[in-house]
Amino acid sequence: MRKKFIVCLTALVVAVAMMPASAFAASKAKMSTYQVIKSGNTVYCAGEGDSIYKVRVKDGKVKDANKILKADFVMGDYSYVWGMKKKGGYLYYAMGSEGTWSVLYRISTSGGKPKMLAENPGCFTIKKNKLYVELYDEDQDKTRYRVMNLNGKNKKKTSVHPVNTMKESNAKGYSVKYKESGKYIKTYLKTPKGSFYLGKSRYE
Repeated sequence: MRKKFIVCLTALVVAVAMMPASAFAASKAKMSTYQVIKSGNTVYCAGEGDSIYKVRVKDGKVKDANKILKADFVMGDYSYVWGMKKKGGYLYYAMGSEGTWSVLYRISTSGGKPKMLAENPGCFTIKKNKLYVELYDEDQDKTRYRVMNLNGKNKKKTSVHPVNTMKESNAKGYSVKYKESGKYIKTYLKTPKGSFYLGKSRYE
């Protein structure tokens, strides 16, 4: 039902094709990103459209769920969050569509307005309190690499190449599922204790 949005792979193929042989010696910063992140009794889920849910669980059962990032509707065929990473009191995530457009954001784990960190990211990684981002410039057909503070400030060029491994979840038995229902997309959190409805968004 929901297609994979593999921006990292696309950007990597383009980058490899353009790189001179010497570029392969560049250092790499590796990191895993997730659709579901379990931290203690709190689970963060990439929901339908550009939604993120903060879910409180106990013994594998959902006690309550809140949207900390709200999608009032699903744009086009789909727009969605992919590749979340929790660092301190923030979630870092890319939000994209089935085209070539994507944006890297961070949002407080308590909700609020997300902050845009970069446009058209391929991969991103966090290492030693620095954010490394692979950026694809479609106009110039060129891949660039930048390092910045975690808040997006003090952006500089870097030779470090971020590498993502995108995974479904960081906790065994936990995953997120989506279901079409009339004019809506519904999100469910699957745990070892069952499947729990979180919320829905309407098609545009």
